[in-house]
Amino acid sequence: MKKLIYGIALLLLCSGWSCRKEDQVPGFDMIYRQQFTIPAGIGVFQVHHFYLKNIATRYEQLLEQHGKTDEEITGIITAQAALTGVFGDANLNYVDQVSLRVYDETNPNDYIEIAYRQPVPLEPGNSLALIPSLADFKRFLTGPRFAMDVVFWLRNSTGQETDLQLDLQLKAKY
Repeated sequence: MKKLIYGIALLLLCSGWSCRKEDQVPGFDMIYRQQFTIPAGIGVFQVHHFYLKNIATRYEQLLEQHGKTDEEITGIITAQAALTGVFGDANLNYVDQVSLRVYDETNPNDYIEIAYRQPVPLEPGNSLALIPSLADFKRFLTGPRFAMDVVFWLRNSTGQETDLQLDLQLKAKY
């Protein structure tokens, strides 16, 4: 009986350690939704980049809405990211890896990966959740505009044109 009580106590103690510190940090959400099209017939021997440019950050508006200043924001991180077929009929089984990168349009070589999926499940269906990185990319979102690069490595050629939507939830921490 003592072993059972000690086992339960140990289990409860360990489950308390599973809370992530990022989940407890105060902040506000920044939501972005972008659509793009993957053309039919692209092959597996290249890395494919889909550039989403000239996206309004709405940073100043969000700061004002939440009563914060830029100095109070300690960082911006990815909370959630997902790629979903626009019409509900996309089959993303041809995707092997995905990387979502944020950059400033004036210097596309300076980027930060904010979400990824490696490897993609063999049958992801119409929606593919990306894994958020822990990188802070506040410097890219403090201006009026930013850009994203959705990078695909394919395991098969695309059979048909696919309209995708990127849903991105960021968290501005303070």
